[in-house]
Amino acid sequence: MDLPDSASRVFCGRILSMVNTDDVNAIILAQKNMLDRFEKTNEMLLNFNNLSSARLQQMSERFLHHTRTLVEMKRDLDSIFRRIRTLKGKLARQHPEAFSHIPEASFLEEEDEDPIPPSTTTTIATSEQSTGSCDT
Repeated sequence: MDLPDSASRVFCGRILSMVNTDDVNAIILAQKNMLDRFEKTNEMLLNFNNLSSARLQQMSERFLHHTRTLVEMKRDLDSIFRRIRTLKGKLARQHPEAFSHIPEASFLEEEDEDPIPPSTTTTIATSEQSTGSCDT
């Protein structure tokens, strides 16, 4: 029984003597450095996520406020245009001689059209931007 015990000890001793302790210590040191880097990176990512979520909350509130404002403005403009159409209709009924030279079809088309088409708005904004950049 004593022989296998000593043989296993001899085998383990030889295996352990083959491993360089300096290499093992260098590997352990490299792993500790990597662990420190990963912990710092993880902390930075957590801070970034917290900051991003706070910014997202702020921007969501602002976006919601602006959306509400735009919806209110659209509702107000729809009301204004409805009143203008009503006034045009009343004036057309009260003073038909003033509206007699305007064809009925163009009068109805005018009510349905937007005052400035979207393509014109884009063109105007672009030309104003280019003019402003030339002045500076």
